[in-house]
Parts: sequence; structure tokens; C-alpha cells
Amino acid sequence: MQNAELDRRGLLRGAAKISAVTMLGSTLGGLMSRQALAGDTMGQLTPAASPYGALFPAKDQATGLELLKLPRGFTYSSMSWTGDLMSDGSRVTGVHDGMGVVSMGGMGGQDTFLIRNHEVRGAAPLIQTSGQYDTALQNGGYMGGGCDVLRVRNGKLVGHYPTLGGTSTNCAGGVTPWGTCITSEETTYDGTSQGGKKHGYNFECSIDPSKTTGEPLVGMGRFAHEAVAIDPVTGYVYQTEDNRNLSALYRYKPTNTAKVYGALAHGGQLQAAKIVGVNGGKLLALGGSNAVNAVGDVLQIEWVDLNEPDAAPSGSASGPYLEAVSKGCLTMSRGEGIWHHGDTIAIVDTSFGRSSTGADGRGLGAVWIYAPDASNPERGTITLLYAAAARVAGNNPDNLTISPRGGLVTCDDGSDVDDGFGAGQRVMGYTAAGEAYILVKSNVVLTDGDIAGMKRTGQFAADDYRGSEFCGACFDATGQTLFVNVQSPGITFAIRGPWALGNL
Repeated sequence: MQNAELDRRGLLRGAAKISAVTMLGSTLGGLMSRQALAGDTMGQLTPAASPYGALFPAKDQATGLELLKLPRGFTYSSMSWTGDLMSDGSRVTGVHDGMGVVSMGGMGGQDTFLIRNHEVRGAAPLIQTSGQYDTALQNGGYMGGGCDVLRVRNGKLVGHYPTLGGTSTNCAGGVTPWGTCITSEETTYDGTSQGGKKHGYNFECSIDPSKTTGEPLVGMGRFAHEAVAIDPVTGYVYQTEDNRNLSALYRYKPTNTAKVYGALAHGGQLQAAKIVGVNGGKLLALGGSNAVNAVGDVLQIEWVDLNEPDAAPSGSASGPYLEAVSKGCLTMSRGEGIWHHGDTIAIVDTSFGRSSTGADGRGLGAVWIYAPDASNPERGTITLLYAAAARVAGNNPDNLTISPRGGLVTCDDGSDVDDGFGAGQRVMGYTAAGEAYILVKSNVVLTDGDIAGMKRTGQFAADDYRGSEFCGACFDATGQTLFVNVQSPGITFAIRGPWALGNL
């Protein structure tokens, strides 16, 4: 890269630092101020001290087993395990993944309704519901992914039932401001040669299965979707792509801005993010040929129209990504969780950084903050809020959520790490200074006796599941309950505690 372009990039970052901080919503402003104005850190090396204290094994109120490690004063209840009998007589599908609270007080009551994804690929039983997409037999099984609804009252499950079937590899997705959920297929599988359908789309789901159509939102693009976040003011849908070092950052501008169920299906304009003044900029790691040099760097972004949202993949790259790159748009490593809060969008890149061999995009992860330009909807800034420089401090964050009070939470998805609290995947909180701390650890180790005692024999095997990732972290609207999944054996948890001791 020429020195002149490097100088111009530096000026762009420097000029944007102050304006980016002032544009942020009040709750994320505290997170951003230290990082964005310092701009000299190479990433976090050790976990910050948790405002909630150390972790200890805690008993599940539903089973009596010590399935999680939590700070003192926190309690939890497990629910809707893989194989459990649901309200409609079917069984819970496994591989619990992304999840969101879509309604409180819906259907005439005061209950909390969640929609939960199942990251199941092909060759699996078909989820049976009125909302179906691909029901063709594929390679000896069906597209076994989909979504179901959990109805929760005072932290306890009172009902659960499916709302979408016939999809594949349903990952994080995201909730809408109008009380539905967008579920995202993390695949570009094409089943048409076997009488099935193309995959790689988003679908809108309702807590009322009769309203879930099972129709793909083709205009939002066909790629390995991870998550979506909707700006409630503009209705724009921000989207991440999970395809190592071949991932764009997308935005969908719907034609129908009614902000009701079904409006997104009327079509719209798919766009990809480009760094202003940098053609084909890379956001894979710090320094080198990348467009970011330090935590706190701020880059100016413009949005570029894409003409072929349903283009077929070529090799390992999706069609939309190839068009985006041909137009100079940026590349992330692996886009994962994304969440809207206040005036900003928080975005996870799970493999940002460098591996021990020096390879870009095989690092330990990062969190970015996108801030739209209030005066120009086609512009904004993206700031590197957090990067992990050691596995103990950040272990490939995946799903992300923000509490009603503005605190960030991520779910780790890396290999085992010695952090002083024993084996197990982690849920991480972030201090007001933008530093990650350990909030929850998995302690799911099940014996045959445990499974028999729960009357779940035959639903899953006895095993040490502490290495299975957490997914789908989300708070209810009151901020009293944090819901989260362990992907295998497939468990949903409702966690309550003294959140006011910290910033969550």
C-alpha cells in the first residue's frame, strides 16, 4: 500500500475519533470512550475483575444438578432440553443456537416469549409445524433445522412448540422491533438436484406458528448468514456473514417500511460496507495489510448497492461477497453476533487477529461498534472496541447481546482455556471500560444416573459437555433474566441474580 494512502487512512481515523464517540448512544458511550480515544492497545491479555465476583458451582433449580458456575447470589433453571416433549406432542430438536426475546405479555398474558434456533444440518428428522420451507428428502434425511417458541413465566417454562421447519443450520438471527424473529441459515447448500430447494436465506418467524410462512427473504441475500440486527428508526437490517476470511458486512434497506410482520418480504436493497477511500480494505487483524492498527481505531464507512442478492456461490465464496469485493467493499474474518442498542450496532468477529503462526483471521476475536451518520444514512463509522490478545481474555466470542442497561455480553466458542475456574465454555460480560470478564462457565457433565434421574434416558448420552459452546444469550425486557443455551446436549437456561452490582 502506498504511503499516501496510509497517511490518508490515518487522517480518516484520527478525524473520526472524537465524532464517533459523540455520536454514540449514552449507554455504549462509556464503553467506547476509553478505547476510541486511547487507540494504543493491541488487545486484552487477561480477564478483567468481574463486578459480580468469582464463580462457583450452582445447583439447577429444575434438576438439582450443578450445571453452571455462577457468581454468588445468582440462580438459574434449565428448560426445554433436547428430546423433551413439547406442547404440541413433538420433541425438542437438538443443537440449540441463537435465541431472542420477541414478546412480553403476548397472547393476552404476561409471559415472556422467546424464539430459539436449531443449528441442525441435513439428514435429520423434519421439524413438524405449519411453517415449512424444504420438505424434500435429502441424502437420507430432511433439512432438520428450524425454530421453536418458548413461553416462560417467572423464569419457568410453561410451554414450547415449533414455529419453522425445513431449514438448515439456523444460527443466530435476531429479533425485530415488531415482535418477531429473523432466523438465519448459515449455509449455501443447494438441494435442487434432489428435488429440494436452495438454502442460505433468512426467514421471519412468529410466536404464532400459523403466521410463520416458511418463505425465504431472498432479497436479504444468499450466503452463510450468522446474525441480524434491525435499526428501529430506519428499519434497516444489518447482517453478518460467517465464512472465514470471505465475509462481508451487509445491510438490507426494505422497500416496505411498515415495520410489521411480512414487510421485509416485499423486497429491498442489499448493500455491503466499504471503507471510505480504501478499496477492498481488510479487517482481519491488527496492522500489516489490514485497515486497522490498534484497538480504538475508527474507520469511516459507506454503503454500496449490490445487484444480485441471490447469486450462486463460487468456490468457497458467496455470490453477494464476490460482488461486494468487486466493488471495493471490506472483508471481515468471520462475522458472528450483531445487536442494536441506542444509536449503535455492536458486531462480533470471532476470529479477528493472528494465530500463533501469524495467519490473519485465525485470531481470538473482536467486537466492533458501527455508528450510523445521523446526517447521511449512506455513511457511518466502525470502531474496534475490543480485541483479545490471549485466549484466557477472549476465547473466540460468537453470539452477542446487550442488556437493557447497555452492558455487552458475548458467548465464547473457542477451545478449552485455563482461567482459574476449571474447564468449560464461558459467557463473558464487559465492563464500562470495554474489558471482558468471566460471567458464567459451563459445568455440564452428565452421568447415566443423572440422565435417568431426570427421566431423559435415550434423549442424549452421558458425557462431559463442558466444551460445548454457549449460544443465544439474551435478556428479557426488564433486564431481570438472562436466557442462554448450551448447544450440546441442547439446554436452555434462565439465569437471575443481582445484576445491579455491575453494569449488566
